Amino acid sequence: MPSSRHIVSDFIKRGYVQPAQINEALNCTQVSPTINSWFKFIDRLLLCLGALSLAFSVLFFIAYNWDDWGRFGKFALIESLLVATIFIYWLAKKDSLKAQISLLVSCLMVGVLMAFFGQTYQTGADPWTLFFFWAVLIIPWVVIARFAPLWLSWLGLLNVALSLYIDSFGLPLTLFLSADGNLWIALFFLNSIALTALELSSRRFIYLSPRWLARSIASLAGFMITFIAVDTIIDSHNTSLLPFLFWGVFIAALYVVYRHLRHDLFMLAGGCLSSIVVIITACIDNLNEDYIEGFFLLTSVLIIGLTSLATIWLKKVNKEMLS
Repeated sequence: MPSSRHIVSDFIKRGYVQPAQINEALNCTQVSPTINSWFKFIDRLLLCLGALSLAFSVLFFIAYNWDDWGRFGKFALIESLLVATIFIYWLAKKDSLKAQISLLVSCLMVGVLMAFFGQTYQTGADPWTLFFFWAVLIIPWVVIARFAPLWLSWLGLLNVALSLYIDSFGLPLTLFLSADGNLWIALFFLNSIALTALELSSRRFIYLSPRWLARSIASLAGFMITFIAVDTIIDSHNTSLLPFLFWGVFIAALYVVYRHLRHDLFMLAGGCLSSIVVIITACIDNLNEDYIEGFFLLTSVLIIGLTSLATIWLKKVNKEMLS
């Protein structure tokens, strides 16, 4: 469904709104933020920054005074803040930003507590276990909070845990000749699964419906698969076709889902950008560099031509979405 901004913009372009009434139309449809909207935004921004500053200040305070404080004092400080954030959530209105931010800080304190415990008692655990069990332990907080940034942070922990695990042990099945290829393809699959689960559940759970959440995950997955495809083109020793298969399936899925099932111009633009990068890289890798003037000229023409075609197509799709 087109947003209010798109509808008003379309009306203005078609001349349905007179020039003298444009500002009034923007204010009535709340496309242009009002003074109260700005105050509300600043209030929320300061609340989020203050809460995050408090959480990180505890971490820095303990690190700075590591030799001066005993272990029980450090544990008491972290656990007191953890209990305080849960108590604030219990007192606050459950769907309010204050309650959601309190659980976000609580999740950060869980990670700080686990890191401090491992550093104090020298458990010898692998680094990936910290982030993995951190993500496991905060699942109840993430589910209860119903807060999109917390879900994205939880996915970030899984990405870090998977990266550290592969860096230490590799993958059971070798998909690529290099360890970096295994890492990137594993992270691509993780974020692609997360994106699929998000899109399937966003209509049922309203707190997962903000488009910036899906776009952030799709951008991360798209960057990874594009990087894999480009790296395979550049690496003359890697003759595997799997990267191009995964990349082609990803681009085709973006087109089918966000062109026909759920309209999202941002996703289609990301697919166009990925396609342009891969095509240009393939062309550059196969061009004869002996004729340097023609090499740069042909590359420039390809970039301009593909970008222009993508722009024309995206404008056409945007008009169809608005109609």
